[in-house]
Amino acid sequence: MLARKILLRYRAPGHVRFQLPEELRRPEARQALIAGLRRVDGVYRVRIVGGKLSIRYHEPFLGFTELARRLHAVVTELERRGVPAAPPPRRSLVAGLTESRPVVWLRHKIEALRETATAFAILARRGVIGKGSAIIEDPRKFAFEFANDVLVLYLIRVHWHRIVHDWLPHPIKNRYNWAAVFYLTYLLVKSRLPKP
Repeated sequence: MLARKILLRYRAPGHVRFQLPEELRRPEARQALIAGLRRVDGVYRVRIVGGKLSIRYHEPFLGFTELARRLHAVVTELERRGVPAAPPPRRSLVAGLTESRPVVWLRHKIEALRETATAFAILARRGVIGKGSAIIEDPRKFAFEFANDVLVLYLIRVHWHRIVHDWLPHPIKNRYNWAAVFYLTYLLVKSRLPKP
């Protein structure tokens, strides 16, 4: 059975890594495995790099045993459909180099730099950086607004799963959470309004 060949390599709260067998490393098997795991409620990131399956999930909504059970079900379904049945194709030298760890690491770093450059371009268009910008005219106000924006984005990222899957379906039960959301939104809007 193919699911028994999957080995647990790393486990932390909200993050696990598995070593995949050769049959699940083929492109069509990898795509089917990633697609099946992304449908699991509570999983928010799935990556396969170098034969290792990395899954990040929200611990309060999805326990490790339930995640392992869902992974087993996805692999069993793949095996039943015959996705990993064929032997893996022989890889060319170029394909081996492009999937090597240093090249994958470099590709991720280049992507992060590209996203940073895009963010700076947006800030420049808004007049945040550059000549006559808000950071030069009033650095204290700029630092305060920037810290507010970072905090809001962080809170949204951390609580998004709870907002969608817990707070929206049960608003009365989570009324204090909603009160905090409305109050923080009020403070954010109030800080953006021009002062007389």
